[in-house]
Amino acid sequence: MSISISHFHLPYGYQEAPAWPALYWPFTQGFDPLDIVADIHHSIYYLNIWRFTMIWSVLFSLIVYLPAGLWAFATLAKSRTFSWNILLWIPIVFVITGSIASFVVGSILGVALAFVYNAGFFVMSSWIPFLWGLIHVLAVVIGSYSTITAIL
Repeated sequence: MSISISHFHLPYGYQEAPAWPALYWPFTQGFDPLDIVADIHHSIYYLNIWRFTMIWSVLFSLIVYLPAGLWAFATLAKSRTFSWNILLWIPIVFVITGSIASFVVGSILGVALAFVYNAGFFVMSSWIPFLWGLIHVLAVVIGSYSTITAIL
């Protein structure tokens, strides 16, 4: 016996996972709370939950690390402590290391969210990966304050 997609509820009229970014307001006319509970375990959203969470984490990290790298470049360029060859690499290194770290953390968060939601028979709204990506980057920003004050 094969199990098809039609054997469980999908969120709000979708027949498959929405395309990224797919941010929509889920509580529209005709919202049924039972639509967020699946009837069976399903694996259709594992890859999508991981992908959405990872993409949002990397995107938010770029928003944080690119300005930080440019600020470090401008600050060190004023002091003229390094040559221009080294200074030009600072924003690139900031962005690449921040993106790699966010890829790893976003992947771990995405897999954990997928397992938790599928274990609880829930279908995830596309806002949840967005919020977890934002939470991840905000935790990085908050954690950086003690490091910055120790360096200064």
